[in-house]
Amino acid sequence: MKNQNNRTKEKNIWKKGTVIGLLCVLFVQMLAGCQLPGSEAEPVEKGMLKVGMHLEIPSMCYLSEDTNKLEGFDVELAGKLAEKMGLELEIVDTSEENLLKSLDADLYDCVISSVGLSDWNEAHYSHTSPYADISSVKEKTGQDTEYTELAVFTKKGNPMTKKLEENLQELKKDGTLKELSQKYFEKDITVAAQTKE
Repeated sequence: MKNQNNRTKEKNIWKKGTVIGLLCVLFVQMLAGCQLPGSEAEPVEKGMLKVGMHLEIPSMCYLSEDTNKLEGFDVELAGKLAEKMGLELEIVDTSEENLLKSLDADLYDCVISSVGLSDWNEAHYSHTSPYADISSVKEKTGQDTEYTELAVFTKKGNPMTKKLEENLQELKKDGTLKELSQKYFEKDITVAAQTKE
C-alpha cells in the first residue's frame, strides 16, 4: 500500500514537471519573437490605412481649389507611408478638435495632420518621433502654435506605431521627406532620421 502511494506521488510530480516544462518552452518561444494574438499592426479596415486629417491647413493638408484633389505635405506623406505598408490610403476629414479623440473611437488608424508633440498629446496617445518642425514656416501653414515638432499619432498602445515609425525613418533616410518639404515649402523642414545606438 505504501509503495502504491509513492508511485502515485511520483506520477503526479512527473505530470506537474511536464506541464511546467511545456509552459517554460512556450514562454521561451514567445520571448524569441512569436507574436501574441492582437500584437500585429492590423489596420481598422483590412487592406486600408485610414488617416485622420483636418483638411484646412495650407501647404500641409487641404483640398485644392484648382484640381479639387487632396494635396499637401501631410497628404503625400500619408500616401508614401500607406504605400510602404502595402495598404491603400483613405483620408478621413475631421475637425481639429476631434483629430486625436477619434482615434479612441477607432475611426482611423493614425493622425497625420500637423499635430505637435505637446505634453498632453504625448501622455494620451502613442506617436512616432517627430518628422517635421514647422517653426520656420508658420506663415505658410497658418499654424500659430508653440508645439511645432510634428508626429504621427495613434491610439495608445497601437502596435502600428512601430511600423509607422520604421517607415517614417526610411522616408527620412532616402530623402523622400526632404523632397516633399522642398516641394511645399522650398526649404527642408524635416527632422533628421533617428539613428539606433
